[in-house]
Amino acid sequence: MNEHHKPTGPKGPMAGAMQGSQPHKQRKSSLTRETLVKIGAHLQVPYNEVVSQGVPERFVTLIRRLETGEIAAPQDDGLRGESAASDDKGS
Repeated sequence: MNEHHKPTGPKGPMAGAMQGSQPHKQRKSSLTRETLVKIGAHLQVPYNEVVSQGVPERFVTLIRRLETGEIAAPQDDGLRGESAASDDKGS
């Protein structure tokens, strides 16, 4: 390839921001590798217990009903908490 036709990338004051100018710096941990491994091993036990429980039957039933169209999913406008709070103020 000709040197004159190589892409040079963005230029100008925003060039660094567009290319992620700050390389990801690994944060120095105050914990030793051995301590981190022990913590991970201790967390793995309860995690496995939760995963092995599976999905509660009521959720499986609800998902099936939603997938088959037996019931419609509620329309969420993303303001559920705010609209509920504003409804209470008007009373």
